[in-house]
Amino acid sequence: MTQIQHTLVLLKPDALERGLCGEILRRFEAAGLRIGGVRWVRFDVPLLNRHYAELRAKHPAVFARARRFFIGKPVMAVRISGVNAIAKVRALTGPTDCLTAPAGTIRGDLSSDSVATADAADRSVQNLIHASDSPASARRELRLWFPGRSGG
Repeated sequence: MTQIQHTLVLLKPDALERGLCGEILRRFEAAGLRIGGVRWVRFDVPLLNRHYAELRAKHPAVFARARRFFIGKPVMAVRISGVNAIAKVRALTGPTDCLTAPAGTIRGDLSSDSVATADAADRSVQNLIHASDSPASARRELRLWFPGRSGG
């Protein structure tokens, strides 16, 4: 069944530092998805705590790494819409670890930081992008990043 969905993508600080925003957004648009909103935001502690609440509860050490990586750095929050947008964005993004991300995905083509390398350095993996993983996550995350916007 096809349905129009709305989802959140965060272009992480490493994507911004490497100048990859245009290329990443181009891939979503080329796949037939629509950019419905963009915000430049610097992560602060309250936003990080709300966005990664589940990670904070389940994996405190990983959350601490994310906190060190994100706090005070810019991210680009993007509201993306389209037919089955959540699954399509996830497929275009690829798995968390670039070593298992297939060629043709954002992480497979553009990321070079592996989970093992990040773990060894006691830091967050720099994998360019966050994408909502379910309709419930997309709704919750869109409310955080695009407050007052309907249809999320």
